[in-house]
Amino acid sequence: MAWNEVPAKDDPNLSFQAYYVHPNVLQNMLKPVSRAVFQGTWNLPDRRDSGGLRKADFVGHVIADLIRGLGFAEISESPPNQGDWFTHAGVTRYSPRDAHSDNAVINLPGGKSVMGVVRHDCRITNSASVNMSGNDDVSFVVGRLLTREKFDLVAAGYREPFAFLSRGFDIPRVLDVTQRGDLSQMVDSKSWASRFNSVRLDMPDSESLAVAIDDVVGRFAAAVGREGAWKLLYGRDGRPLHESHHQGMFRIFSQLLFGVLGIHVEPNADHGSGPTDFTLRLNNSVNIVEFKKDDKREEIKHGLAIQLPNYMDSARADRGTYVVMCHSREKEEVYELLTEVVDSDPTLPEIDCYVIDCRPKVSASKARSRYSRE
Repeated sequence: MAWNEVPAKDDPNLSFQAYYVHPNVLQNMLKPVSRAVFQGTWNLPDRRDSGGLRKADFVGHVIADLIRGLGFAEISESPPNQGDWFTHAGVTRYSPRDAHSDNAVINLPGGKSVMGVVRHDCRITNSASVNMSGNDDVSFVVGRLLTREKFDLVAAGYREPFAFLSRGFDIPRVLDVTQRGDLSQMVDSKSWASRFNSVRLDMPDSESLAVAIDDVVGRFAAAVGREGAWKLLYGRDGRPLHESHHQGMFRIFSQLLFGVLGIHVEPNADHGSGPTDFTLRLNNSVNIVEFKKDDKREEIKHGLAIQLPNYMDSARADRGTYVVMCHSREKEEVYELLTEVVDSDPTLPEIDCYVIDCRPKVSASKARSRYSRE
């Protein structure tokens, strides 16, 4: 399991120090703006960096966000399906393969095992070759299952118990057992990425905010639509969880981009007309983000026509963002409702509307099995 008996996906204090990473895989999971920010930060020369520790720290945070934002399970406790991501906190056995790579083997319950390839050029610290040799029983591995017997080794390193205390982080947060998995509890008030060099997009601040939000919402939509993250938005009874889980997932996926761009996030800020879901600031530009579940048609319309414009007026926001989370309705139906509101009121402020399909998905493997039976 882990040093603190808390699965990585449920750990609000998760700190992962990587010594091996396949960066191309991580970049492929990001949207264009986040990908450019990742590449720029990854490739930034730093003469103070000793043995790749800056890269290890940076990519460790990126991976920690992916683990929590997508809910990567421990492979020995929850066997993944083909294409699924997983974590592994047990023994990993390394052995030579050829001049440029090694084999990594993870033994599973029932006498089974999966094997991955260790690319020598993906080692990012001086200690990687020593750590990735023989039986490593203290490392933490992140991978993606390719077949029943093979996996893509995306990252390897170790979880650090309260390592943030030496870096000026807040006192560790401890969640009650009933709260574990609550995505709203998984993010600090200040993004970890703000510690890395900030960059600026070549556009006005208002546009930069809108582009950054679009990138994060797009990542959110891909996660719940194609990568299984919809499961984190439902309780054990199969019912949709509170909107705070949607907002928490948004925060997790925004950490890299918002932090590096210097976007300030204020959750539940009240500017005089009630608490907003998020008030985002970039210098003097303000964007209000409002999430709404698709429970009631009139509430969807009211949120866009009345609620968000009032928030924007109170906060003096140049632009707003309205995100509807579909748990029961078709996206087309919701878009029709939003279009009806926009067409009926030409005085509405500038608002970007998104509709995300969060309905449960059937895995490809189960879909094929069901088809074959029919």
